[in-house]
Amino acid sequence: MKAYGVVSLAFVLVVSCAEAPRVGILGVDDMPKPARPAAHVHFDTTMDLPSDEQVVEPSQPFVSTPGERSLAHIHTPGGVCSGVVVGPHLVATAHQCVAGARGLSTLTGEYRIELPSSSLTWATRTPSKVMTPDCNWDLLDVAVFIVAEPMDWVQPPRVGTVPGPGAKVQALGFGRCEGERRGLRDKSANIIVLDSQAFVIDAGLCRGDVGGAVMDAEGSFLGIVSHQDDPDNSPRRTTTIFRGDTTAVRDLFAQARAIADGADPSKFRPIACE
Repeated sequence: MKAYGVVSLAFVLVVSCAEAPRVGILGVDDMPKPARPAAHVHFDTTMDLPSDEQVVEPSQPFVSTPGERSLAHIHTPGGVCSGVVVGPHLVATAHQCVAGARGLSTLTGEYRIELPSSSLTWATRTPSKVMTPDCNWDLLDVAVFIVAEPMDWVQPPRVGTVPGPGAKVQALGFGRCEGERRGLRDKSANIIVLDSQAFVIDAGLCRGDVGGAVMDAEGSFLGIVSHQDDPDNSPRRTTTIFRGDTTAVRDLFAQARAIADGADPSKFRPIACE
Protein backbone atom coordinates (compact mmCIF):
# COMPACT_ATOMS: atom_id res chain seq x y z
CA MET A 1 0.00 0.00 0.00
CA LYS A 2 1.38 3.42 -0.90
CA ALA A 3 1.93 6.20 1.64
CA TYR A 4 2.14 9.84 0.63
CA GLY A 5 2.42 13.44 1.98
CA VAL A 6 3.99 13.52 5.41
CA VAL A 7 3.48 9.80 5.75
CA SER A 8 6.42 7.51 5.07
CA LEU A 9 5.43 4.40 7.01
CA ALA A 10 3.54 1.36 5.81
CA PHE A 11 0.03 1.25 7.14
CA VAL A 12 -3.24 -0.56 7.28
CA LEU A 13 -6.56 1.19 7.77
CA VAL A 14 -9.84 -0.02 9.16
CA VAL A 15 -13.09 1.78 9.81
CA SER A 16 -16.67 0.67 9.47
CA CYS A 17 -19.96 2.53 9.46
CA ALA A 18 -21.72 -0.26 11.34
CA GLU A 19 -21.12 -3.60 12.97
CA ALA A 20 -22.72 -5.86 10.36
CA PRO A 21 -22.11 -6.31 7.58
CA ARG A 22 -18.62 -4.84 7.87
CA VAL A 23 -17.81 -2.03 5.50
CA GLY A 24 -14.09 -1.73 4.93
CA ILE A 25 -10.98 -3.87 5.30
CA LEU A 26 -9.28 -5.53 8.23
CA GLY A 27 -5.64 -5.57 9.22
CA VAL A 28 -3.03 -5.20 11.94
CA ASP A 29 0.05 -2.97 12.10
CA ASP A 30 2.62 -3.77 14.77
CA MET A 31 4.88 -0.79 14.13
CA PRO A 32 5.75 1.38 17.17
CA LYS A 33 3.63 4.45 17.84
CA PRO A 34 5.09 7.83 16.82
CA ALA A 35 5.28 10.85 19.07
CA ARG A 36 2.61 12.58 16.96
CA PRO A 37 -0.20 11.07 14.88
CA ALA A 38 0.10 11.26 11.09
CA ALA A 39 -2.67 11.43 8.54
CA HIS A 40 -3.77 8.03 7.16
CA VAL A 41 -1.60 6.00 9.56
CA HIS A 42 -2.72 3.45 12.14
CA PHE A 43 -0.23 2.04 14.65
CA ASP A 44 -2.71 0.10 16.76
CA THR A 45 -4.79 -3.05 16.48
CA THR A 46 -8.07 -1.28 17.32
CA MET A 47 -8.75 0.59 14.13
CA ASP A 48 -12.46 1.41 14.29
CA LEU A 49 -14.02 4.56 15.61
CA PRO A 50 -15.56 3.90 19.04
CA SER A 51 -18.93 2.18 19.11
CA ASP A 52 -22.03 4.32 19.24
CA GLU A 53 -24.23 3.95 22.30
CA GLN A 54 -27.23 4.54 20.09
CA VAL A 55 -28.05 5.62 16.57
CA VAL A 56 -29.21 9.22 16.81
CA GLU A 57 -32.17 9.53 14.47
CA PRO A 58 -32.65 12.91 12.81
CA SER A 59 -35.96 13.57 14.54
CA GLN A 60 -34.02 14.20 17.74
CA PRO A 61 -31.43 16.94 17.15
CA PHE A 62 -32.34 20.60 16.67
CA VAL A 63 -30.49 22.18 13.74
CA SER A 64 -30.13 25.92 13.37
CA THR A 65 -26.91 26.93 11.59
CA PRO A 66 -26.39 26.61 7.80
CA GLY A 67 -23.73 23.97 8.45
CA GLU A 68 -26.08 21.86 10.54
CA ARG A 69 -28.82 22.20 7.94
CA SER A 70 -26.48 20.82 5.26
CA LEU A 71 -25.79 17.72 7.38
CA ALA A 72 -27.24 14.44 6.08
CA HIS A 73 -28.08 11.21 7.91
CA ILE A 74 -27.41 8.25 5.59
CA HIS A 75 -28.88 4.76 5.96
CA THR A 76 -27.03 2.05 4.00
CA PRO A 77 -27.41 -1.76 3.84
CA GLY A 78 -24.42 -1.92 6.23
CA GLY A 79 -25.54 0.65 8.78
CA VAL A 80 -25.57 4.42 9.14
CA CYS A 81 -23.17 7.21 8.20
CA SER A 82 -23.24 10.99 8.17
CA GLY A 83 -22.89 13.17 5.07
CA VAL A 84 -23.10 16.72 3.78
CA VAL A 85 -25.10 18.27 0.93
CA VAL A 86 -22.65 19.66 -1.66
CA GLY A 87 -25.14 20.43 -4.44
CA PRO A 88 -28.89 20.36 -5.24
CA HIS A 89 -28.57 16.69 -6.24
CA LEU A 90 -25.37 15.70 -4.40
CA VAL A 91 -24.52 14.41 -0.92
CA ALA A 92 -20.88 13.74 0.00
CA THR A 93 -19.95 11.04 2.50
CA ALA A 94 -17.11 8.58 3.19
CA HIS A 95 -16.17 6.10 0.47
CA GLN A 96 -16.15 3.30 3.04
CA CYS A 97 -19.90 3.81 3.58
CA VAL A 98 -20.57 2.38 0.10
CA ALA A 99 -19.14 -1.14 0.17
CA GLY A 100 -17.33 -2.18 -3.02
CA ALA A 101 -18.12 0.95 -5.08
CA ARG A 102 -15.51 2.08 -7.63
CA GLY A 103 -16.12 4.94 -10.05
CA LEU A 104 -19.77 5.53 -11.00
CA SER A 105 -21.99 2.81 -9.54
CA THR A 106 -25.71 2.14 -9.61
CA LEU A 107 -26.82 1.48 -6.06
CA THR A 108 -28.32 -1.84 -5.06
CA GLY A 109 -29.93 -2.48 -1.72
CA GLU A 110 -31.62 0.16 0.39
CA TYR A 111 -29.96 3.56 0.67
CA ARG A 112 -31.83 6.44 2.26
CA ILE A 113 -30.72 10.00 2.94
CA GLU A 114 -32.45 12.09 5.60
CA LEU A 115 -31.79 15.81 5.86
CA PRO A 116 -33.40 18.76 7.62
CA SER A 117 -36.01 20.71 5.68
CA SER A 118 -36.39 23.16 8.60
CA SER A 119 -35.12 23.42 12.17
CA LEU A 120 -37.26 20.50 13.35
CA THR A 121 -38.57 18.69 10.25
CA TRP A 122 -36.73 16.28 7.96
CA ALA A 123 -37.02 15.19 4.33
CA THR A 124 -35.96 11.89 2.73
CA ARG A 125 -34.16 11.32 -0.56
CA THR A 126 -33.28 8.01 -2.25
CA PRO A 127 -29.97 8.07 -4.14
CA SER A 128 -29.78 6.15 -7.41
CA LYS A 129 -26.03 6.36 -8.08
CA VAL A 130 -22.79 7.04 -6.26
CA MET A 131 -19.47 8.43 -7.52
CA THR A 132 -16.27 7.28 -5.85
CA PRO A 133 -12.58 7.50 -6.73
CA ASP A 134 -11.07 4.63 -8.70
CA CYS A 135 -9.26 3.18 -5.69
CA ASN A 136 -9.91 1.65 -2.29
CA TRP A 137 -11.39 3.91 0.36
CA ASP A 138 -8.22 3.95 2.45
CA LEU A 139 -6.46 6.03 -0.22
CA LEU A 140 -9.29 8.54 -0.65
CA ASP A 141 -12.26 8.21 1.69
CA VAL A 142 -14.76 10.43 -0.15
CA ALA A 143 -17.86 9.50 -2.19
CA VAL A 144 -20.80 11.44 -3.65
CA PHE A 145 -24.40 10.20 -3.78
CA ILE A 146 -26.50 11.42 -6.73
CA VAL A 147 -30.21 11.92 -6.11
CA ALA A 148 -32.85 12.68 -8.74
CA GLU A 149 -35.14 14.82 -6.59
CA PRO A 150 -33.42 18.12 -5.75
CA MET A 151 -32.61 19.37 -2.26
CA ASP A 152 -32.84 22.98 -3.41
CA TRP A 153 -33.75 24.42 0.00
CA VAL A 154 -30.28 23.51 1.33
CA GLN A 155 -27.45 25.99 0.86
CA PRO A 156 -24.35 23.83 0.25
CA PRO A 157 -21.24 25.06 2.04
CA ARG A 158 -18.46 26.38 -0.12
CA VAL A 159 -15.26 24.33 -0.24
CA GLY A 160 -12.61 26.12 1.80
CA THR A 161 -8.84 25.80 1.90
CA VAL A 162 -7.71 23.73 4.87
CA PRO A 163 -5.77 25.94 7.33
CA GLY A 164 -2.57 24.87 9.01
CA PRO A 165 -2.01 23.18 12.38
CA GLY A 166 -3.53 25.04 15.30
CA ALA A 167 -6.64 26.16 13.44
CA LYS A 168 -9.98 25.50 15.13
CA VAL A 169 -12.57 23.46 13.22
CA GLN A 170 -16.02 21.98 13.79
CA ALA A 171 -16.97 18.36 13.07
CA LEU A 172 -20.62 17.63 12.22
CA GLY A 173 -22.05 14.12 12.48
CA PHE A 174 -24.68 11.96 14.14
CA GLY A 175 -22.26 9.76 16.09
CA ARG A 176 -22.61 9.40 19.84
CA CYS A 177 -20.04 7.32 21.71
CA GLU A 178 -20.99 5.24 24.72
CA GLY A 179 -21.59 7.34 27.81
CA GLU A 180 -21.11 10.75 26.21
CA ARG A 181 -23.54 13.64 25.93
CA ARG A 182 -22.11 15.61 23.01
CA GLY A 183 -24.59 17.02 20.53
CA LEU A 184 -24.20 18.18 16.94
CA ARG A 185 -22.48 21.43 17.85
CA ASP A 186 -20.17 20.06 20.57
CA LYS A 187 -17.46 18.50 18.37
CA SER A 188 -14.97 21.32 17.98
CA ALA A 189 -11.28 20.52 17.62
CA ASN A 190 -7.92 21.83 16.45
CA ILE A 191 -5.92 20.69 13.44
CA ILE A 192 -2.69 19.08 14.63
CA VAL A 193 -1.32 17.45 11.43
CA LEU A 194 -1.81 18.49 7.80
CA ASP A 195 -0.63 16.79 4.62
CA SER A 196 -1.53 16.95 0.93
CA GLN A 197 -4.53 14.63 1.18
CA ALA A 198 -5.76 14.66 4.78
CA PHE A 199 -5.50 16.29 8.20
CA VAL A 200 -5.75 15.11 11.79
CA ILE A 201 -7.83 16.77 14.51
CA ASP A 202 -7.35 16.43 18.26
CA ALA A 203 -10.82 15.05 18.98
CA GLY A 204 -12.23 11.56 19.13
CA LEU A 205 -15.36 10.98 17.06
CA CYS A 206 -17.71 7.99 16.81
CA ARG A 207 -18.80 5.57 14.10
CA GLY A 208 -21.95 7.48 13.28
CA ASP A 209 -19.78 10.52 12.49
CA VAL A 210 -18.02 8.75 9.60
CA GLY A 211 -18.80 10.61 6.37
CA GLY A 212 -19.74 13.81 8.19
CA ALA A 213 -18.28 17.20 7.37
CA VAL A 214 -15.58 19.19 9.10
CA MET A 215 -15.98 22.96 8.69
CA ASP A 216 -14.07 26.08 9.64
CA ALA A 217 -15.34 29.00 11.71
CA GLU A 218 -16.90 30.62 8.63
CA GLY A 219 -18.85 27.47 7.75
CA SER A 220 -16.69 26.43 4.80
CA PHE A 221 -16.42 22.71 4.07
CA LEU A 222 -12.92 21.37 4.77
CA GLY A 223 -13.21 17.58 4.60
CA ILE A 224 -14.90 14.25 5.36
CA VAL A 225 -14.56 12.33 8.65
CA SER A 226 -12.72 9.04 8.03
CA HIS A 227 -11.10 7.13 10.91
CA GLN A 228 -9.70 7.06 14.43
CA ASP A 229 -5.94 7.16 14.86
CA ASP A 230 -5.52 5.87 18.42
CA PRO A 231 -6.32 2.63 20.25
CA ASP A 232 -9.49 2.69 22.33
CA ASN A 233 -7.50 2.59 25.59
CA SER A 234 -5.28 5.53 24.67
CA PRO A 235 -5.71 8.80 26.60
CA ARG A 236 -5.17 10.62 23.30
CA ARG A 237 -8.05 10.88 20.84
CA THR A 238 -7.45 11.96 17.26
CA THR A 239 -9.38 11.51 14.00
CA THR A 240 -8.23 11.68 10.38
CA ILE A 241 -10.22 13.82 7.93
CA PHE A 242 -9.82 13.57 4.14
CA ARG A 243 -9.49 17.03 2.63
CA GLY A 244 -12.16 18.54 0.38
CA ASP A 245 -9.85 21.05 -1.33
CA THR A 246 -7.69 18.58 -3.27
CA THR A 247 -7.79 18.27 -7.05
CA ALA A 248 -9.12 14.71 -6.83
CA VAL A 249 -12.06 15.64 -4.57
CA ARG A 250 -12.91 18.76 -6.58
CA ASP A 251 -12.89 16.64 -9.76
CA LEU A 252 -15.06 14.03 -8.05
CA PHE A 253 -17.64 16.67 -7.11
CA ALA A 254 -17.51 18.20 -10.62
CA GLN A 255 -18.07 14.83 -12.34
CA ALA A 256 -20.95 13.96 -10.03
CA ARG A 257 -22.53 17.37 -10.66
CA ALA A 258 -22.21 16.94 -14.43
CA ILE A 259 -23.75 13.45 -14.33
CA ALA A 260 -26.61 14.74 -12.19
CA ASP A 261 -27.17 17.36 -14.91
CA GLY A 262 -27.37 14.66 -17.60
CA ALA A 263 -23.80 14.35 -18.90
CA ASP A 264 -22.61 11.10 -20.46
CA PRO A 265 -20.55 9.23 -17.82
CA SER A 266 -18.41 7.60 -20.52
CA LYS A 267 -16.90 11.00 -21.29
CA PHE A 268 -15.15 11.19 -17.92
CA ARG A 269 -11.91 9.62 -16.82
CA PRO A 270 -11.84 7.75 -13.48
CA ILE A 271 -10.73 9.86 -10.52
CA ALA A 272 -7.20 8.82 -9.58
CA CYS A 273 -6.09 8.82 -5.95
CA GLU A 274 -2.40 9.64 -6.39
